[in-house]
Amino acid sequence: MITQTFLCVRANALPPVPRRAAPAHGLAARFGTAFLTLVAAACAPVPQDDQGAPGAVAVTNATIIDGMGGAPITDGVVIAEGDRIVAVGPAAEVTVPDGATIIDAAGGAVMPGLADMHVHMVGGWDGVSTEMLGYRRYLNALLHAGVTTVFDAGNVLPFIQQIQAEIEAGRLPGPRVYMAGPLVDGPVPIWPPITYFTFEASAMWRHASQLAVAGVDALKGYAGLSAEMVDSLVQAGAEFGLPVIVDLGSRGDYAAAVDAGVLARAHAPSGPLSDDEIAAMVEHGTATITTLAVLESFARRRLTDLDFLDHPLIAATTPPWFLEALREHATRTLSDAEVGFVASIEERLMTAMTNVKRLSDAGVLLVAGTDAPYPGVFQGEGIHRELELLVEAGLTPLQAITVATHNAARLMDASDEWGAIAPGMAADLLVVRGNPAENIGATRDILAVIQRGVVLDRSQLVFSALDDLGFRTVGSVAAN
Repeated sequence: MITQTFLCVRANALPPVPRRAAPAHGLAARFGTAFLTLVAAACAPVPQDDQGAPGAVAVTNATIIDGMGGAPITDGVVIAEGDRIVAVGPAAEVTVPDGATIIDAAGGAVMPGLADMHVHMVGGWDGVSTEMLGYRRYLNALLHAGVTTVFDAGNVLPFIQQIQAEIEAGRLPGPRVYMAGPLVDGPVPIWPPITYFTFEASAMWRHASQLAVAGVDALKGYAGLSAEMVDSLVQAGAEFGLPVIVDLGSRGDYAAAVDAGVLARAHAPSGPLSDDEIAAMVEHGTATITTLAVLESFARRRLTDLDFLDHPLIAATTPPWFLEALREHATRTLSDAEVGFVASIEERLMTAMTNVKRLSDAGVLLVAGTDAPYPGVFQGEGIHRELELLVEAGLTPLQAITVATHNAARLMDASDEWGAIAPGMAADLLVVRGNPAENIGATRDILAVIQRGVVLDRSQLVFSALDDLGFRTVGSVAAN
């Protein structure tokens, strides 16, 4: 149970999200750090008073899952003050400060807030239509599910820029947002409204320079790029301190991309994967974002039983029309061609699961992501499903949790900032009633979500028909 009054989610309740210091290269090298300091000062949000600063919070009587794969601590206590964790350990060794907000886990567990490192905030329920005006509901659903960090892997640049900026400034409740901005694709882009497209490798420097100015955290190379283009994109990104993540489709030259030095594959490999290819990924430090959930969506496996739509993480955060559209999609009769496609995706899903286990065993950095939204892949709830699929693939529950916490921070070079329970880390915590180290499904039974040291009022994050303006999905971001 939660004792004492705790802070609600509101635009001024959360302190600004701290950002990593920019590396001394790229723009700093080109224009000078003093110039960039002046620009940053001019563009910085007006300082706010500290009335919304969080006080001490203590999670007690909990099994502590640190996110780094360490042995769980039973009957543990985690103390947060301000936006940082200040103490972690067995109850006999940690003193709870006077006046702290107490969250009694009652024998449940506390773990780092979850990270979904492959989402698209622009998408509607089907992953193709757009619903940009529904961004508040998406952000609420993520926080309600205990997701405190996301990586938006492709979006309309000004849209995701503003979402990130307002969350960082503390004016908009939402998870910590990393972004790629638009995809970088070849001359015939698959997703035109969210794409920078190019005809030649020489254009990559211009794309990288523009996106560096825009403040993206990584570049996303897409399926129309040749091996030469990918290599040029990696080189251009390196000049500006921007790593490259690639989704080259089913026919892309991933071996060449790994040799070029990409940071990660945006999806787990769903086709043949040789031992030599895995060894190359280990050698080059190439990570893999898992996204098993989206393959399950295309395989329609989850849609055979729609009872999962009644789960509170979905039902409490999703408007009825959204669920009605999904139910209609799930129950319609498929054409013969569609039946064949679904069968092929089922095989790819099984192959991807096998590959995920092989990559994990080999020491490749696995990072959890969902590619939400797609049919049956929800913002927020989707990462809980991804954890279940990772365990189904052969990972232990503790390994799966690490993939969705500490490994996500490692991908963004922020493992000293968030993604683990340890003194000095960001106080982003998920408190659940069961023990996910034994049963991964326990991550769904949420007692409390703490973001930057603030205990969120999850009742303020549920969907309300009274407040809903009735926005619907329109158009498509996919090429016809």
